Amino acid sequence: MDDLLARSAEELFARHADASQPAVLLEAVEEAGFLDALVPEAAGGIGLGPAEALPILLAAGRFAVRLPLGETMLARAALAAAGVAPPPGLIGLAEPWGTDAARLPPGPCPDWALWPEGEAAMLLPLAEAMPLTEASAPGGAVLRRPGGEGPRLPAAGLLVAGAWQEVAVMAGAMERILEDTLRHARDRQQFGRPVAAFQAVQQQLSVLTEDVFATRMAAQLASVAGSDGVAGLDARRVAAAKLRAGEAACRVAGIAHAVQGAMGITEEVALHRFTGRLQAARLRFGGEAYWAEWLGRQVLADDAPDTLGFVRAHLGPALPETSP
Repeated sequence: MDDLLARSAEELFARHADASQPAVLLEAVEEAGFLDALVPEAAGGIGLGPAEALPILLAAGRFAVRLPLGETMLARAALAAAGVAPPPGLIGLAEPWGTDAARLPPGPCPDWALWPEGEAAMLLPLAEAMPLTEASAPGGAVLRRPGGEGPRLPAAGLLVAGAWQEVAVMAGAMERILEDTLRHARDRQQFGRPVAAFQAVQQQLSVLTEDVFATRMAAQLASVAGSDGVAGLDARRVAAAKLRAGEAACRVAGIAHAVQGAMGITEEVALHRFTGRLQAARLRFGGEAYWAEWLGRQVLADDAPDTLGFVRAHLGPALPETSP
């Protein structure tokens, strides 16, 4: 199932991710049913769990998809759990920004947003939302709260859900960065031999590879459901994954640009699109400092005798099913 879904998503994004009109990609994603992947079958969705839906977001990261697909998937799942019919179009998960504004995802503005309202979130249309021009918000656009009211649902778990989908997209983007950087290092000739033949470059590539695969593993572990959060996501797993992915993003971007040199910042080479997405994802839904502090408090409050015990109890792989 995972391999089939991954191939389907990659084929779709390969055809449509670079389309000049985002509506073309959105229509293709809607037809594929990806936006309802996390919605239970009883509510008209596909009924996948986070681990099963992960390949969609990995593929979105690999092709630098600029639409908030992950946020829409999670928002529709949260709305379905609250008994609210999701509206057509894209839905962003808004992050509080001051008293009457929120940060929305980078790229084309979604049609709707789950807007934070104290302990709840309100579904609001963004057609009339105005940019907060005096605010500077790397990683997204800041909009003033639009007028009107909408359906309310509990906001608990939306921060964790947003962090999870950012980790998944980061993991996919890093895999693409690794592939492109290795190809460049093999093809680029310097002093009569490939750049990849130099020991210093090989060392950098090994660190790059380690970070990419560690982030992929973190995304997989974060996708193990076992909580009452949105789509069953576990906050501790997601916190550890967002922390690890953010730390890796700094090194991955730095090494990739160092190996590819000046070519990596040209318009003809796609590297800047992926590294820019990594930096935006680091800042959204809590950065490394936020999740490090949050996770540390969880460790101190837990009954585990030490940190290793906490990791084994809460952050390890899912136990395999056993026959009675």
